[in-house]
Amino acid sequence: MGQSVLLDTIGSLMIFGLLMLAIIRLNAGSAESTNAYYANYMLQTNMLTLTLMLENDLRDIGRNYTRTNTDPTPIRTATNSELSFMIGPNLIDWIVGNPSEMSSTPNPNDRYVYRNVNGTTFKMNLGVTNMRFKYWIIDSPNDSLPAPIDPTNFSRIGPVDVTIQIESQYKKTQQYMNDTSTYEMYWRQIRSVARYTLVQSQ
Repeated sequence: MGQSVLLDTIGSLMIFGLLMLAIIRLNAGSAESTNAYYANYMLQTNMLTLTLMLENDLRDIGRNYTRTNTDPTPIRTATNSELSFMIGPNLIDWIVGNPSEMSSTPNPNDRYVYRNVNGTTFKMNLGVTNMRFKYWIIDSPNDSLPAPIDPTNFSRIGPVDVTIQIESQYKKTQQYMNDTSTYEMYWRQIRSVARYTLVQSQ
């Protein structure tokens, strides 16, 4: 009888251990799903914040700006990684930073995005890993201008494409030993036309 009780006790302990292991795995899976949800939510929030700011600025290029014969366009710089322009008396400058400037996060590809207004710089850490400007010719919207654009061609700029990639700062949990996907990603591409200058220049 004593041996039977011992076997029952060992069996109970084994079942209890298996149940505890299952509960721990369930909690870990739940925590991972929650973390993934909030990571994706933050990515989408950051993307929305960035694209709304960009769209507002791009659509206002040249608003309340007075053209002259010597200064016929509000565009000041137009490269793949920088776009600066006038909105009224204000100089707005968007600059995409280099990954080397962001050494405090595990993701080696994320970088700052700078929005400079009249010399005052706002540095944004939104998880941007790629952001590029592309410029289309105003009177030939299926053709683009190669960047960097020479100032003599600024008046030919029409719609502006902005391609943005945002990634999580932290690695995803590996599902398999050979899993090479390490970061959550979210893509968005916008095309904006300035109401006040580029459209009116047609």
